[in-house]
Amino acid sequence: FHLFESLGWWRLGMQIKRVHFAEEFNEAHHLLTMEALGGDARWADRFFAFHSAIVYYWVLVLIWLVSPTLAYNFSELIESHAVDTYAEFVDANEALLKSLPAPPISRYYWLQETYMFDEFQTGVIPGTRRPKIDNLYDVFCAIRDDEAAHVSTMADCQDRDFLAASPNYEAAVVAAALAAAAVVSRDEELGDVATDAATDLVGEIMARLTALIPFL
Repeated sequence: FHLFESLGWWRLGMQIKRVHFAEEFNEAHHLLTMEALGGDARWADRFFAFHSAIVYYWVLVLIWLVSPTLAYNFSELIESHAVDTYAEFVDANEALLKSLPAPPISRYYWLQETYMFDEFQTGVIPGTRRPKIDNLYDVFCAIRDDEAAHVSTMADCQDRDFLAASPNYEAAVVAAALAAAAVVSRDEELGDVATDAATDLVGEIMARLTALIPFL
């Protein structure tokens, strides 16, 4: 997407860029959770993590130049492995994890940062997934389920018939359409004058939505 911006094609994929930013924001809070648990205490761990991220980034860039679909497929495989790893970890350490408190940053992200949390999940209706965070077991279960949501999103991005749009954007479009329909239905009971006003309102709503379509 930075390449598209450099070439002046910044309108291309704006909504999917929002989804990927939310994914990055989600992964950043996974990292902050691990740091809160002391995962960055050793220099060797930090060194390995930093340089592994650089290698992973450039590998994906090279794959993307060959085939964006292949790059998404590679990311899907990585995310699927993460789901399996976290699932094994929580199953093996359930009793211990339930006895430990959740880090404050974890409670903040999963309980309060709900807009960004909904934004990356293309496979669910916004607002329907709200993990409980009472202890460390809940935290790792939430991370596991987040990774599963990333798998779903990566799979969607490989489908040429799938328009990867921001879930919150889609919800806003649906809400506007329902509001317009409600106004029209109500005005059928009030007469021609009110209907004319409703028609103008619906026209304005649809004009604004249509103006956004080229940015998808």
